[in-house]
Amino acid sequence: MLFFPLVLCAQEIQSEDTTSSQYAEAHLIASFVKSFDHGLSLTLEEEIRSYPACRSHTTIGLAYAPLKYLSFSAAYVLKLYGDQGWKDVNKFLRHRVNVDVIGQISLGQWKLSLRERLMMDARVDEIDVREKNKVDLVLRSRLQAQYAVPNTPISIVGKFELFNTLNAPVAYLNGLNQSLIANRQSSYGEYINELRPELGVQWKVDKHNALTLAYRYNYKYSRNIDVQESGAVALEHAYEHKHVILLTYKFGW
Repeated sequence: MLFFPLVLCAQEIQSEDTTSSQYAEAHLIASFVKSFDHGLSLTLEEEIRSYPACRSHTTIGLAYAPLKYLSFSAAYVLKLYGDQGWKDVNKFLRHRVNVDVIGQISLGQWKLSLRERLMMDARVDEIDVREKNKVDLVLRSRLQAQYAVPNTPISIVGKFELFNTLNAPVAYLNGLNQSLIANRQSSYGEYINELRPELGVQWKVDKHNALTLAYRYNYKYSRNIDVQESGAVALEHAYEHKHVILLTYKFGW
């Protein structure tokens, strides 16, 4: 799966440029979950990402679980990009909407779940729509396994998440077809651009409070299009290898 994007690129274009970066981040997350009758729950969450991301995500979401093994949810996320400066609100402000379907089962000490999330990211800054989208659509698939250690408040949590872009600009297809770029006709594509394996330990402090410490390896591949003034198109294959430490506090009521 790690080599899949490389194979896909080789089928579509002649490679122009490749960059690779590797760095580490820390994410601090605090969430509050209020449960109501009839399977309804409300979530408020704040996530702070350290340098080089310098980003915050503020989330409000509503979930509905009609069955023990099935739930649906929708959430709005306000994203602030601190590395873009604070002078122009259109540059540092982004919006996201998530729609989730989650299936889960319990097998003794194990709890297994599969989440499918449709994620819509919207930006309000001025961009060249031949290079980027005003709204990005991504399907995120997450498989999670949680093992409750017997006679302890400790659980081991493992996750694997896969990101599939649904409307990535592909104006460079078929030999960087200039008419395709100008007309924006059939100029969208999809490819797997991010993989996230994660392993952590959860400590259930009491009935309402829980702490989780986890490590995540974040592999990301993206295709960046640069339409120059001359009309020429430059394409960059960018690879990121990110090591993330996550500390999460959750209060449920």
